[in-house]
Amino acid sequence: MAAGVRPAATLAAATAVVATGPAPAQAAWASDYFSVDSPIGYANGAAFGDIYWYNRTAYVNGVMTDHRANTNTTLAFEAYAGPTKIATETRTANDESELGDWVKYDFTIGDPNLVGGIDRIKVTICHNYYNPAKFCSIPKNYMRD
Repeated sequence: MAAGVRPAATLAAATAVVATGPAPAQAAWASDYFSVDSPIGYANGAAFGDIYWYNRTAYVNGVMTDHRANTNTTLAFEAYAGPTKIATETRTANDESELGDWVKYDFTIGDPNLVGGIDRIKVTICHNYYNPAKFCSIPKNYMRD
């Protein structure tokens, strides 16, 4: 091997590692893909993404939409340990405001100090009309395997 080749190869390899960043933490259980549709039809709003289960928490990422006039759309994630609700996270989209009709989200849900951790996430999508009416989907439950 000629002098100077090895340092150049090492520099290229190091640059590739820095450019891609560290690998994400390994999930403790298999991930779940989720999808929920608007209670009045997919074309009016929907959400989809992934749930990555860790020992005590879960990481959720995805995208939601709002395409219904005179409403905003709220997506709720409720984390449970058995029958006990541990945490709730919500996200809102609104095609008639600065929130926008497509909203990306990513967050961690659960309690890192809870022995045994969360084992279920309930996902619900709702249209919130500007009067008191609210229409929600049937909740979908995703269980840690």
